[in-house]
Amino acid sequence: MNVRGRIAALLEVLGVYVAGQFLITLLIPVLGLQITNPLQNITTAEISDAELLAATRHFFLLLVAQYAGWFLLIIPINWWHRRRGFAAYGLTRAGRSWQTLLVSALPRAALVGWPAVGVNLVDTVYDLGPTVPWRQALFDTSWRRWEFWLFMAVASYAFIPFVEEWFYRGYVQRRLAEDWGDGPAIVGTSLLFVFAHGQYLILNAYNISLIVGLLMLAVGFGVVFAWTRSLIPVMVGHAIINMPMTPFWQCVILAASLVGAVIVARRAAVVVKDVFSRASVMACVVLGIAGIAWAIVSQRIDAVKYLAVIMVVVAVGLHVIERRRLLTCARRDMLAS
Repeated sequence: MNVRGRIAALLEVLGVYVAGQFLITLLIPVLGLQITNPLQNITTAEISDAELLAATRHFFLLLVAQYAGWFLLIIPINWWHRRRGFAAYGLTRAGRSWQTLLVSALPRAALVGWPAVGVNLVDTVYDLGPTVPWRQALFDTSWRRWEFWLFMAVASYAFIPFVEEWFYRGYVQRRLAEDWGDGPAIVGTSLLFVFAHGQYLILNAYNISLIVGLLMLAVGFGVVFAWTRSLIPVMVGHAIINMPMTPFWQCVILAASLVGAVIVARRAAVVVKDVFSRASVMACVVLGIAGIAWAIVSQRIDAVKYLAVIMVVVAVGLHVIERRRLLTCARRDMLAS
């Protein structure tokens, strides 16, 4: 076990998670940009078409800035550290055909997506509790407008699945797996992903149930990525789950998901067992606690951004020490031979 490597990987991932956002807040004024969070202004179902279009534009710019901040750190660090291209982030077919990857996404989404779909369906029949104002406003507004579907394409079923999976599975999980193994990396990434969704951190039956469903979804997608080494199936599955649905379509999708889950359950159990076969329980616990704690702390304590910068610097320093050690060992072996 390379303890130094594990510490470096954890510090890098958690540091980048906060430092990347700090970096983009410094760059935005320099670039002369004005980026606001439009969700704070969506408080009523009576939102106009023009307001939805403006919200779509602002939210798209906000997401681009958020993920640009992360990848402005991720790409150079990972290129220097591993000399790997975009395929390492899962942006690859991994030797499979498009048809195979797209078709395989459906049963995988069915297996892990039914709890979240079920919670939303139950909530339409029996109120499980309030959610944040902007989500409720979007639930209540008219869906018979192309402006609504354009906004949701950015905020839910099209753009979000691509960038979220690229960051959380393609970077965080892959980077942690390099030094911790697939099982702990899946647990840590899944809990960081779930608790980063601050809109669900409300203590009522609806949000608690949704967190459980979201956790199952995240772990399932993590297993799929670890097994296929491609983000394509999880991006497609994520998009399907995030699609806004009326109660009728929720019933259809839930029924189809349950049938699909039964069909693929045995095969899925074999895959899960293989992915977690070499996982240490303690490593899973450590990364799980780290993911939860860092997601919550980073949302509540602004000063943690300075600690995050230090963590990234320390992680890079540990990488330098490890590379020098490996280089010294290689030279020693050459001289000995």
